[in-house]
Amino acid sequence: MLVLYFSSLVLLPWTWFPPFPWLHEHAQWSDAVFGVTALAWVIECWQLGNWPRLRPVHIALALYFLFACLSLFFASPHPVSGLPKLVGIGELCTLAFITSDLASRPGVSPGIARAIAITSLITGAAAVAGLLLFYGGVRLPLIGIYGELEPSQWYARVQAGTHNPNLLASFCIFAAAIIARRDSGMPVALRRLALGALWVTVVLTFSRGILGFIVAAMIRNAHTPKKKKIAGAVGISCAVIMLSATLWNPVLDPSHPFAAHLQTAPSTRLQAATSSLQTLSAHPLFGSGLGTNPGTARGLAFDAHLTALNVASTLGLPALVALLFLIASLWLRRGRPTDLAIWGGLAGLALDGLAQDIEDFRHTWVIMGLSDANATEATPIPRNDSSL
Repeated sequence: MLVLYFSSLVLLPWTWFPPFPWLHEHAQWSDAVFGVTALAWVIECWQLGNWPRLRPVHIALALYFLFACLSLFFASPHPVSGLPKLVGIGELCTLAFITSDLASRPGVSPGIARAIAITSLITGAAAVAGLLLFYGGVRLPLIGIYGELEPSQWYARVQAGTHNPNLLASFCIFAAAIIARRDSGMPVALRRLALGALWVTVVLTFSRGILGFIVAAMIRNAHTPKKKKIAGAVGISCAVIMLSATLWNPVLDPSHPFAAHLQTAPSTRLQAATSSLQTLSAHPLFGSGLGTNPGTARGLAFDAHLTALNVASTLGLPALVALLFLIASLWLRRGRPTDLAIWGGLAGLALDGLAQDIEDFRHTWVIMGLSDANATEATPIPRNDSSL
């Protein structure tokens, strides 16, 4: 079973390759492997009669899924078309739940770190290869869209095996947090190599996620009061920059940084956020409905591109409260001393969530499961592990 679980982690940043031809356009092989992992986990727990003890975190996960169900059936204009989205949310909650249980077992955390390190190195190699091919005149799916940046023949935004550069940057924040953990148990050389690959990769995405990556790195290295103050100041500054880039409409060209300027037209993200806020005001209980886009921008349906607002405007305020309850439960039950790597990663993802909808990212729920596994009350239970 652990081999299956580690394999699902290795496949996390590979959304379009190898192609996954079934179920849903956003489904990937990681989902299929994790589905088998979940089945094996249930069979093992049933055979051993050893199920995880009910905790507030589990209640929060159940509530989040419940409110997603209610949003689908009471708000979605076409409930049948939203069913794949509900299955996806169920998978995310299960991913956090099972990750918490497996990671609390002796010797599993180092395996998780190694799996993430391996896929990070491969992802970094794919990103650099895509960039070199771009300069050689060959354009592959390893290179992503420019978004609100100015297209240029002098630079490219890498996305490697993910759907877009922003998703890749978010994964880099997650991966660095896992690899840098004090209990990762991997050789120093491998850890440094993997972290170096992630630094190169996230910079090449030219995305706002770079700010989250920097903040996460500063927090996990904040071992003195002075460093904590500096990390806090940098975090606040980056949050201001992130929100300012949404409120205004900067035009950037990394190949000509001094040509940056503000457009008079409102930014796409601001249009999406304000229209999503209007949707929330009109439908506070169940939102616009699971599987819908709560906002509009440039005449098209858009997500809010701001995680808390997107959850509230799509699923309703109760779903947002359940998500906040989940995060608060993880924080209040965190292990002592606080795992700066994990919580730095969560802080970096939260910062990234000011510019995109990270609640749909699989790695967001994996890191929440890891945080729960490191909680004060989570005591590993000896098992006769029959992992394949």
